[in-house]
Amino acid sequence: MNKIKKRFTVALILMVGFVISCKDLEELNINPNGVDPAIADVNFLLPTIQTNTGQTIYSIGFGTFSGVMQHTQHTGWAGGHNNYEWNSLSHSWNGYYSILMNNNEYFNKAVKGDYTFHEGVARIMRSYVFGLITDIWGDAPYKDALKAELGADYFRPAFDPQQEIYRGILADLDTANTLLSKSAGEYKNIVSKQDVVYKGDASKWRKFANSLALRYYMRLQAKEPSFAEAGIKKMADNPVQFPLITVAEDDANISFPGTSEGVSNPLNTVYDTDPAGAYMRVKLAKTLVDVLREYDDPRLAVWADKIEIPLVLVQGSGIDRIVEGKREVSQDIVSAFEETNAMKVDFDPEYAGVPVSHSRVQIFNMNNANSAQGTVNPHASHLNSRYKKTTDPFVLMRLISACETNLILA
Repeated sequence: MNKIKKRFTVALILMVGFVISCKDLEELNINPNGVDPAIADVNFLLPTIQTNTGQTIYSIGFGTFSGVMQHTQHTGWAGGHNNYEWNSLSHSWNGYYSILMNNNEYFNKAVKGDYTFHEGVARIMRSYVFGLITDIWGDAPYKDALKAELGADYFRPAFDPQQEIYRGILADLDTANTLLSKSAGEYKNIVSKQDVVYKGDASKWRKFANSLALRYYMRLQAKEPSFAEAGIKKMADNPVQFPLITVAEDDANISFPGTSEGVSNPLNTVYDTDPAGAYMRVKLAKTLVDVLREYDDPRLAVWADKIEIPLVLVQGSGIDRIVEGKREVSQDIVSAFEETNAMKVDFDPEYAGVPVSHSRVQIFNMNNANSAQGTVNPHASHLNSRYKKTTDPFVLMRLISACETNLILA
């Protein structure tokens, strides 16, 4: 009997110890490498918001929207890029609102700490991302967005009209202009290295705010021409009160560090060594190449490499051969290809853009290097080789530029 009591006592002690240990484990189960937004300094939140926004913009530049604008085409696994086939999964605004949630935390901390520099930047980033959302989707949750912590009533926020979103953005940017108008010495808690856009320079952020405002005044021009014209004139006529980005040195750009896969140009071929990888799939579209060639635009050489093996039309029949780095073909070979595939052959010796939304874009210009998917095509304009690198001075996440500002003011 005594043995049974002793065993019961030992078991009870072990059970109590286990419960206490579990409680302690619960209390101590904290990721030592994670940053809790609730306690994070504003300076640590800023670069994440900036780079996530920059990566979004870069993805738009080479994503489906580039296909919609007929700037690029995919010659491998084209899908919606070439054919405007969209679905809710590949074109969701969830990522945009995730950026806004982080920015909301940043904004609240800035206001609570009376960090006017950070509040101004937070208002700009909020305006920028909401601007992207309404530019792409039109009406969207705005006033009641980012309020889920207030309860179930905000789990499905109402959609606001696009015009109201633009006006809200302009009000935010006007406030940001005021907040960022102080002298550098009046701001506190700025860690310049954490600001990957302007290194903590409030004067440049102020120009960003006003240049972004110009963008959204232009968006309203069709529906509210008087309001838009007055806003643009107000800013153009008062450069001291509303400084703008008018030179390239003030552009809001973020470079890719290129030191690891996660912080590199996503088109690079250093980490993506697949012969059918992202870089190899993207070619310039005929629409863009033809316009740039017509105007002898020097940007074409910045965006694209010259054709590796140009096509040359020669006299005779049945001719299809490589001679001194050029592919010589006779008219009968060309005609047969064009009739069979309903696709014209482009004999431009330097740049040839692929046709838009063609079902057999992979064989453009009689390509037989990889006819299955056409990722390799020595007769088409591939992207410039700089896009193969992990980082390059021309390959940037570009948020806003002097070009846009000067175009609006012209």
